[in-house]
Amino acid sequence: MHGLLHEMLQEAPLKPYNDNDSRLMKWTKGVDIFPKDYIYVPIHGGIHWSLVLICHPSAIINQLLQPPVKKMAAGRALSKNGPDKPLMLHLDSLSGTHDPAPIFQKLRWYLEQEWKWRMNNAMEESVPRTWKNSFLAAGVQVPEVRFSKQMLPGISMASRLPQQDDSVDCGLFLLSYIDFFSAADPMYVLAAGGLDSTDVIVASPKPEAANPSTIMSKLWFSKQNTARLRSHMLVLMSKLMLGTLPAHDARYHRIKSAVEEYDKMLNIKGYRYLRPVEYLAFQTEQDAQETMCGGH
Repeated sequence: MHGLLHEMLQEAPLKPYNDNDSRLMKWTKGVDIFPKDYIYVPIHGGIHWSLVLICHPSAIINQLLQPPVKKMAAGRALSKNGPDKPLMLHLDSLSGTHDPAPIFQKLRWYLEQEWKWRMNNAMEESVPRTWKNSFLAAGVQVPEVRFSKQMLPGISMASRLPQQDDSVDCGLFLLSYIDFFSAADPMYVLAAGGLDSTDVIVASPKPEAANPSTIMSKLWFSKQNTARLRSHMLVLMSKLMLGTLPAHDARYHRIKSAVEEYDKMLNIKGYRYLRPVEYLAFQTEQDAQETMCGGH
């Protein structure tokens, strides 16, 4: 989801959707967010960027469904071993810069309004609409939907994550959080036993992209690797430009030369940005070498 969504949420009053909120509704027009396993919400404020990760928003139905309505399949993590409620995580690379409490409050309001709007919108199919119709078909009164603090808890993860040590790399860390979490694509995320960052469980990440013992920990990825993301993004944009410039354009050869030089760089940590799969493979190899050296 776009970072400007949070700016609009900050400006929006905590009251039901109306015509003045049409800008918010346009963000998800034609897209039902509730079957999604994870939703990223970039947060910008005070010249700083952080990230909220909304986990399993459709798990709200596990709390609301009542007999004779059967539980619905919405989101792969909604199983007997999965989460019984949604969860929000605040990922901040500069701990204490963004207060997560008001951010969580606004996002709860937004999700509640989005659910109600989609539930009553006969023009689009959605989890909320199907959920409502299942009650009506059973002749059961539709329960009120409330994304309360209890139903949708929020947890600050700052103390558990890699942190920046300067004042300029917050955007790079935000993108790294998204890149590494998306590649890991865990089966589900839940809070077990409490609402502290140490209670957060990340279950069954993809083994080629994440180590279960380091995912969403301070050893998840290095500051050194994140710092190289700036050059990596520049090269990605340069490659896009090459696809639009004619070969006779003077800029074409300068850009092409720079891209080729970058591609020749050693594909190891410290020289260039390593995507999650590359990073994990390199780190695993390094750990194995250190273990062998330690054995001798």
